Parts: sequence; structure tokens; C-alpha cells
Amino acid sequence: MQSLLKIYKLAYQKKYIFYAILAIVFLLIEVGISLFVPYLSKQIIDEAIPSGDLSEVIRIGAIVVGIALGSVIAMAINNVTAQYISVNIATEIGMNLFEKIQKLSLANVDKITTGRLLTIVSNDTTQIQNILRMSFRVILRAPLTLIGAIVMAYITNPNVFVVVLILVPILLVSLILIFRRATPLFRALQHKIDNLNTKLEETVSGAREIKAFVTEQYEMEKYHEVSDDYNKAIISANKILALLSPVIMLISNFAIAIIIFIGAKLLNEGNNIIVGTIMTYIAYIMQIIGSLMILTNISVMLSRAIISGERVSNVLSMEIDIKNDPDAIDIDIKGDIEFNNVDFAYENGSEENGGITLRNINFKINAGEMIGVIGSTGSGKTSLVQLIPRMYDVTSGKVLIDGVDVRHIKLDNLRKQISFVTQEAIIFEGTIAENIRQGKDDATLEEMEEAAKLAAAKEFIDASEDKFNTLVTQKGTSLSGGQRQRLQLTRALVRKPKILILDDSTSAVDANTEAIIKENLRTIKRTTKIIVAQKISSIIDCDKIICLSNNGTIDGFGNHEELLKTSNVYKEIYQSQFGGDLDE
Repeated sequence: MQSLLKIYKLAYQKKYIFYAILAIVFLLIEVGISLFVPYLSKQIIDEAIPSGDLSEVIRIGAIVVGIALGSVIAMAINNVTAQYISVNIATEIGMNLFEKIQKLSLANVDKITTGRLLTIVSNDTTQIQNILRMSFRVILRAPLTLIGAIVMAYITNPNVFVVVLILVPILLVSLILIFRRATPLFRALQHKIDNLNTKLEETVSGAREIKAFVTEQYEMEKYHEVSDDYNKAIISANKILALLSPVIMLISNFAIAIIIFIGAKLLNEGNNIIVGTIMTYIAYIMQIIGSLMILTNISVMLSRAIISGERVSNVLSMEIDIKNDPDAIDIDIKGDIEFNNVDFAYENGSEENGGITLRNINFKINAGEMIGVIGSTGSGKTSLVQLIPRMYDVTSGKVLIDGVDVRHIKLDNLRKQISFVTQEAIIFEGTIAENIRQGKDDATLEEMEEAAKLAAAKEFIDASEDKFNTLVTQKGTSLSGGQRQRLQLTRALVRKPKILILDDSTSAVDANTEAIIKENLRTIKRTTKIIVAQKISSIIDCDKIICLSNNGTIDGFGNHEELLKTSNVYKEIYQSQFGGDLDE
């Protein structure tokens, strides 16, 4: 609840306070009119009509029409201002979430999960927007109408007020029970939505693989399973409302029957109670019941909004585990890299090897060298190189660049001088030039051409009809796998990095193109190049090669010839890829 209250406070910031006051003022006008109209109707039925005074009927009727028109205007203004506040605050929260997500480390994202983040940014912000809008509409209107109708009912006729005294507590108890029961159900529902979004994201992003392996039916069954869980959760939650409405209607009809009975009894006993009073009293009773029904529905919405508020607050308040040290500095990187007794483990890592991914890693790389990284699957190759730009932080030990612990270098300064190219090429919807300028937003045409030439991408770019202005689809589906990788490499090279990390990023290009790229990279003398590869042929001519074992330790560090003599893991990989007996 505290999280949602903090969000409510946003509505009373300086930039929204005028609209908030306007919404409340016109809401009060609307409520006041809705309470006064039945009383005026009583005047017409009980006094003007029996007296035969047509002018009085017309006069009061005109007043009713006039204030009803005023109510419509007040309702419209209240609705517009409520929409303005809720939409703008939801947008502000969405932008804050997006900004925070950009700052989260990979470990933070691993902890929350991508599916949940998608749900929070889309579904949870929508829940908050709805409850904010309702706050200036029905959430304030319902209790004001409830209290006002109770007061007006008493004023209309105290003799019948006993009905209200019985009715209101019964409905309030129902409201409290519903609220308590709904909260855990809707908390579970939000979790099911997370699962649904996660599965949907996996299916959409993996569409090519699904079609290639003809697993559509399997994915349909998995999605149906997740969707069925969601449906069961939402049905369980909505059962409360389904049972509540008939109960409240039964109570309200029972209350009306009692009012009519009491009115008839009072009239039979000679009391001065007439038709207009009974009708007015029924109108106020219906307003009381309507307000309580709205409050009941709001309680369910509120329970969902409270959960959404907590989830949004959890992301916004999450401690970013990779951030600038208070004494962090800017440095002009030369490219020397050293790992000093480095251990690394993912927070929720596998129990295999004691949960440690990398263990006791020690090596030094000189600026400008080309270094290969190889090892069997799961040996920690990607984990190793991700520690250099601080995508993750070491569990123990130090990663040093030019003798400075990377944790003592400002993140922006560090990452702007390092280019990291992943195996799965990340291509954005837009032009080729826009994708390249992700690496350097002010890159000139000459700089892009130079980078494209180094990445062996210039040939296919020049062959495109609009060259650098050629449009590419989301995720680069209009390009081949090799083209996507070369475009991604162009983006990395255009910024002229001091350290270039290629994480198996030429796996989709042919051997001849890969050789051209490696030869081009050798011409970049002031850049330290680290190439993670599965194939020895991709790194065989590197200055040095780091070979990792299955338990996350270094099995060898040296050039190709040296590793063939000293590293058992490297020899096994070599023999599996090239065959033959090294001892021959």
C-alpha cells in the first residue's frame, strides 16, 4: 500500500496540482447535484403536483433540468482532468521504469527476469493508470455519495432510517471480506501474466528456430499450458465478483421491500408519509447500495493496483549492483588487461563446480595484442569477457585495465572505449546508418565506410539500393545471418575502441570472409582484440590463446604451438576438429 500511496502523491506535484484540484472540485459539484436531485423530485411529487400548481411544477422541473445539465458539464470536466493526470503520471512512471531498466546490470535483469519486466512496464503501469483515473472519479465519488446519501436519507425521513443502519454494516462486511480474499488471488494472477509474457516473448523471438525445427505444435501446447494457468487464475479471482453481485442485489431488493413495507405501515397508522418521500428514500438507498457496490469493485481493482505499485516500486528502488565507485576516475585506455586471482559466480548459478563459473583466473594481455579464447561448452568463455566491461562484477579478485581495477573506472568512460560484439547480432529497426551510429551517434559517412570495410560489410552495403540509407527490419530479419554479424561488427568498429571483444561474432560468416575480417583487425594497431571462438581455425594465428577447462580454470595460455604442447584441453579440441595424432 505504501508504494501505491507514493504514486498517488505524484498527482499533487506542482505540475499536476491545478488539474487535481479541478478534478476534485467538479467531482464535489457532480456528487452534490446527484444528491440534491431526488430531494427536488420529492418536492414536485409531494407538494407541487398535489397542490395543482403547474407553475411550481415547471419551476422545480426547470431547476432539475438545469442542475442535471450542470452535472453533465461537471462530469465531463472531471473526466478530462482525471484522464490528464492518470495518463501523464503513468507515462512518467513508464519513462522512469525504462530509464531504470537501462541502468540495471545483467545480474539485476537475471534476478527480475525479462518476462516480469515486460509485464511491469506494460500491464502494471496500465493498472496504476486505471486506479489513478478512478481515484478522481469513482474512488472519491463512491464514499462521498455514500455519506451524502446516508445524511439525505436521514433528513428525508428519520423513521425509515433503521433500514440504512442495518444495510450499510452488512455490505461493509462483504466489502472487507472481498478485499482480503482478492489480494492474494490477484497477486497470483500477476505472476501468471509474467509467465504468459515470457512464453510469448520466447515464441516470437524464436520464430525462425520453431519453424526450422517444425516445433509449432509443441510450442502451441506449451503456450496453451501457460495460458490455461492464467485462465484458471483469472477465473478464480473473478468468482468473487460473480458471487458478490447477486448477493448485493438480493440485499438491495430486500431493503427496498422493507422501505415500502415501513412506508405502508406508517401511512396505515396515520403518519404523514406520502409517495414522493418513499420514492426519494428508495433513490437514496439505491445510491447507498450503488456506492457500496462500486467500492467493492474498487477494492478488487485496488488490490491489483497495490500489487502493481509494489512491483513497480521494487524495480525503481532496486539497488543497481554495478555502479560507479564514489572515487571512480576517467582514464584514457591503452589496452593492457590483467586478471588477478579472479573468481566469478552467477547469483543463481548451477550447483555444479560449487556454483563457481570461473575459478582462480590469472593472465596478462598487452595493449594491441590479438587474443583468442577457447574452451569446451560451458567453460565460462562468455562470462570471462563480460567481466572486462563490467557487465558483471567479479566475485573475488580483480580485473585490471592499464593497472586500474575496472571497478574504479567510471562506467561510461570504461564502456565507451570498449566494443562488445555478441554471437547473436542485435539489429534495430531502421536504416543501416542508424544501426551503425548506435556505436557512435555522430559518425560521418567516411567513418562508417571505413568501419564497414574493416568488417567486410561494405560490399553488401554498396550492393543495397539505398546503401547506408537502406531500411532493415526489426532484428535484421531482412539480412542474412552473416550480414547481421558484419553490420554489428561495423557498429563496434566505428567508435574506434581501445578494446574490442568478439564473442563468437563471426560464426555465421564463411571462412574466406572470416579470414578477411581477421586480417583487417590486425591492421588496427592501437586496439586490443579478444576473440571468443568455438573453432581453433578462428583463433589459430592469435598472438596468444586462453584455453579454459570445464571447471572454469585456465588450462593453458600461450600461442597455438605452445598450447599443443602444454594444454590437454586444447589438444583435445584440436584433435576433434582436425583429426590425427599429435604424437605422430
